[in-house]
Amino acid sequence: MYRMSVLALFLSLAWHAGLAADPPAGERPAQALPAHSTAAIDRYLREEMHRQGILGISLAVVKEGTPLYVKGYGVATLEHDVPAMPQTVYQIGSIGKQFTAVAVMKLANEHKLDLDDKLSKYLPEVPPSWDRVTLRLMLNHQSGIPQFTTPQRQLLDLVHDYSDEELIKLAVSQPLDFEPGTDVSYSDTGYVLLGFVVNRVAGMFYGDFLRQTVFAPLGMNRTQVISDTDIVPDRASGYEKSATGVLHNQTYVSPALNRTADGSLYSTVLDLIKWDRALYGDAVLPHAQLERMWQVDAHRNGQRPLYTYGYGWENNRLRGQRLIEYDGNWQGFQAVMSRYVDKKLTVILLTNLALCRTMRMGHAVAGLVDPDLAPYPQSIADADPRKTAEFREFLDHVRKDGGDGGRLSAAARRRLVPSAMNTLKRDLRELGPILKLTLVEEAGGNGARRVYRAEEKDMVEFYTVNYTGDARIDDLQLFSEY
Repeated sequence: MYRMSVLALFLSLAWHAGLAADPPAGERPAQALPAHSTAAIDRYLREEMHRQGILGISLAVVKEGTPLYVKGYGVATLEHDVPAMPQTVYQIGSIGKQFTAVAVMKLANEHKLDLDDKLSKYLPEVPPSWDRVTLRLMLNHQSGIPQFTTPQRQLLDLVHDYSDEELIKLAVSQPLDFEPGTDVSYSDTGYVLLGFVVNRVAGMFYGDFLRQTVFAPLGMNRTQVISDTDIVPDRASGYEKSATGVLHNQTYVSPALNRTADGSLYSTVLDLIKWDRALYGDAVLPHAQLERMWQVDAHRNGQRPLYTYGYGWENNRLRGQRLIEYDGNWQGFQAVMSRYVDKKLTVILLTNLALCRTMRMGHAVAGLVDPDLAPYPQSIADADPRKTAEFREFLDHVRKDGGDGGRLSAAARRRLVPSAMNTLKRDLRELGPILKLTLVEEAGGNGARRVYRAEEKDMVEFYTVNYTGDARIDDLQLFSEY
């Protein structure tokens, strides 16, 4: 009853008394978006907050490092009716991986490690079967190091305050998911271990190393490793929803699990604006090395990975636009930072509700700022529904037995078998059945290039499929949107 009364109070205050708070003096944008754009952004975010039950949002739209629109919506803390503002401090989840990657790159730049060094050089505790795991393969998620927690595997006790040695021992207790460099699979565990590498090479806790070498020099004074004991002004409360939709405070985790290098940071949109600005220059790393972080490494056999991970970022293309981004989810918070590098436009969106669709919202906001960046629609008219049905059958075959080679051209078999097809099989099995498949874009004669939208329980994925003249699949690319 208490939760429901607080939620009712929030809805009354938020939707009828106004959702926004202006940035503080000295942090106001030097430029501004047109009024029609800001009104459209406000309207869209309010509708999404209502539809998804999001409590608070802080937003920044940035052009080449200069803020165009910075605003807070809703509440940072329900219990005290504190509004969300640009200076509100959120947990940013896996957005923090890019900072871990920068720490590793900085140490490589100082010749204190090499990205192609074996993990065992720094963590001799790893088993001999991990001998081909390198730091580079950990950065780009091609190491094969398994997740601590998956739908099939729950290794972590969230309330146990692990020592570093205990976490390392737990991580190496599982066999690799695949031979390093032959496949790609997202691994928080790999980044946890990278943090321990930084600790040992730098001779200090990775969070202290980041504070000294990145956060303090850039003036990111509100960005730090999570702490339940520190006094953190403007800290938002994190919220989660139960399976029945009941709102509750973030689940407790031990202090040790709020210090790991896979994404245990606080930050604000104002600090992330400073970070975005620094990524255009050499303040963090020489720009050529930053560009290297945003590239996608081929597998050992030369094939292109199905998932386009750089080092702490994803490097995608959305409707022809290069998009470097990452999202994060942890302990009652969801966040996204999307950089449309050809347009030099960045959208940063931080929220205090777990598992809300921040990536989709960030893409929609970008499209409201620049029509060239408009995301895919839900569907378009399909002049060849049989081809769509055949692609659905193809995905069903891959999910069940790992392949449907008869639908691939000879060139596609060279590009996609075995690496990408192995990744796709695992992806389809882990995400569950496709609930709906629709056509969202078509180009070229006779539907030579089609983009399909696949809706799953917790994810939307876009498949870009190139066809040969005889309707065989000639290439396939995947873009995921949470």
